[in-house]
This record gives sequence, structure tokens and C-alpha cells, in this order.
Amino acid sequence: MAAVAVLLAVAGCRKHDRYQRQSGGTDNGSTIVNPEPKFELKQNTSWTITYEGRKTSGGDRVDVISTKVPQNVIYLVSVLSIDDYSSYEGDNKKFMENELNWVMGMDKAEQANYIYTGPQTMNFNPFRHGDWYAFIIAIDSDNKLTGEFNYLCFEVEQEVPTADFEKWLGTWRVSGRTDGRPVKDVSYLLSITSEENNLMYRVAGWETLEKEEDGWMQMNQEDFVTFYDSGDMYFTSQYIQTYKDEEYNDTVEEVLLGEIYYKGVWDTPGIYIIEEEDRDVAFASLSEDGKTAAIEPVEVTAIVGDHDYETEFYDMKYFGWSQNERSWFVYNENVAVFPLSMEKVSDEPAPGTKSYLQLRGTKTRVQRGKIHVPRSERKRVKAVFAGNR
Repeated sequence: MAAVAVLLAVAGCRKHDRYQRQSGGTDNGSTIVNPEPKFELKQNTSWTITYEGRKTSGGDRVDVISTKVPQNVIYLVSVLSIDDYSSYEGDNKKFMENELNWVMGMDKAEQANYIYTGPQTMNFNPFRHGDWYAFIIAIDSDNKLTGEFNYLCFEVEQEVPTADFEKWLGTWRVSGRTDGRPVKDVSYLLSITSEENNLMYRVAGWETLEKEEDGWMQMNQEDFVTFYDSGDMYFTSQYIQTYKDEEYNDTVEEVLLGEIYYKGVWDTPGIYIIEEEDRDVAFASLSEDGKTAAIEPVEVTAIVGDHDYETEFYDMKYFGWSQNERSWFVYNENVAVFPLSMEKVSDEPAPGTKSYLQLRGTKTRVQRGKIHVPRSERKRVKAVFAGNR
């Protein structure tokens, strides 16, 4: 892994020709090929799909979608922003094929969250403001598209930000120490803006040192979202972008992931990557005066080999998946490990950062409605060996 990291780190400076990972696209570099559609489209207006609005369920805020469909009908539910749907340019067959590929690429347990029969009420993670489509897409018992469908176009309005939500906005200095040889002090200057009031933030500056250092790649083309919950801010693993590395004729998927430090005896001790996206890695809690905060790791049950290992996340950093090498690489080896501290520098985002530019109208990334999973059910994940300490 270290060798690959050195090889591609320089190439990472040339992140251009970006494009989005499509639904039914790739997962760690495995491309799903869409077959030629062999069905005819038929809109069934007797089926209904309804946006019920935002509610609280089990203490979590969710957006609710309901359907009224006959008991004998098997169907997918797909919810996506109107901007993302418009990228299909009216090719509904391609859209439905991609939606089916996306669902079939999940494991069986997760597929059950998107394949239904009969009337249903389902909770989604809160949608961002704007126009959305919600689709009923019929399939048969062999998981083939029948072509029958119906849809709803609905609008989500942005909430007025609360005072507690706004406390995180601005520029923050994040400080910590590495656990390498030698140990080093690391400081990032983060710019935090609102991505969706009372729900999520856009964060830029992670792995961007305030003071340049040889061998360090400043990740100043990147940003990611964090999530607001009851006064705290959660850092979550997520897809960042896909880009073409022309120098090595490679396609790279860039993600933000957490790692654990395995000290058990059932497998090789060392650092393991948690590859899954949408997993809480750490959370930040504000001091009473709102001027400082602490970033603490989230506990996780990591599946190492055939055994569960109870631990907490060790660090969080940017990774690239090389389609040529079929492996992960890191842009910076010696990043700060948890816990970290935060100190507020300004109530305004730092000029020149991507989050600052986001306020000038930069388009957001792909928006897809995802079935809500309570935090208490997100902790057991597969771990992949990354290297010895």
C-alpha cells in the first residue's frame, strides 16, 4: 500500500476532468454494465406515491414517503433530486436500468430497504432543499424491470437555521498529533458553511496544513459534508469525487474513510480501513462558550477476519481507489489521529477555501434519497488490512 501511495500521490495533484459516480456506476472500481433495455414503459397512475414531509422518528429527523400499490406488485422506490434526474435527458429506460443496478449491487439485507410489495411508509434521511422526484418502478419475481411505473415531483423547503446550528459556522483551527515515527503536531484550518440548515455542513480544509511540509499533499480541492445532531457535528465516511489521472492513465475514486488500529490476536495486528461509506467516524462537541470543541472517535464493531472487534476509530483521511491497481492508496500517510481539538478563529468561512466558494453558487454533488438507518444500527462493519504500525 505504501508503494502505491508514493506512486499516485503526485498524480493526485492533477485532479481534473472530474465526473460524478452514477447510480449503478462503480463500487471500489467494479463497473456494473447496463444491458440493453428490453421492456416498454407504461405509467400506472392508479399507483400513488406521496411525500409526507419531515417528522421525528425514534428521536431522529426523517423525511417520510408513502405508497399505495397493490399487494401483488413488486417495486423499487427511488428518490433523487430533479437536477440528477435531468442528467438522463428523458431516457427513462436508462434511468430505470441504473436504479435497478444500484439496488442489485447492495447486499440482500440492504436491498430489502428499497424493494417493496403493497402499500408502504418509509423513512429517508432528510432531503436537501429543492425539487425532487420519487419513483415507483415495478419489477417481476426475477428482479427484471416490467416497465410499469409512476412518479411524484415534490419540493422541499429549507428551514430557518437555529442559533445552535449556526454556532459551528465559520473558520476553525483543528489541532492534533500524529502517531508516526516521529510524532508530529498537525493543524488544519477548516472552513464550515451551511449545506442544509439544521441538518448538514460543508467542510473544507481537512488535510490542508497551515504550514507547508515536504512530502505533504495539500488537499485543497476537496470538501465534504458533516451532519448536525442535537448540538454536535458528526464526521461521516463518504464519496468525494471521481477523476482521471492522465499521467498514469488511471481512473481514481476519491473517498473520505476512517481507520481502526487492530490489536487483537485473531488476525494481523495493525491499521485496518473501514471501506463502507455513510458511517459515523467521529463527532465534535462544543464547549459552553462555543469557542472550542473536541473531536472524539465513534465506537465501532469491526469485523476483522471472522471475528468482531470492539474498538473506536483511529483516524480519518482521504483515500483513492485506483482502478488500474485495484487497491487503495492514501494521499498523506502521517495524518493526525483522534482525539483532536478545535478552536474557533472567525465567524466567517476562510477566503479561498472551497466551502467559501460554495457560497458563490458552486453546484452540490449527487443528491439521492437514502433510507434512514438509526445510528445505533450502523456500528458493525467490515475491516480491511492496510498495514502494520
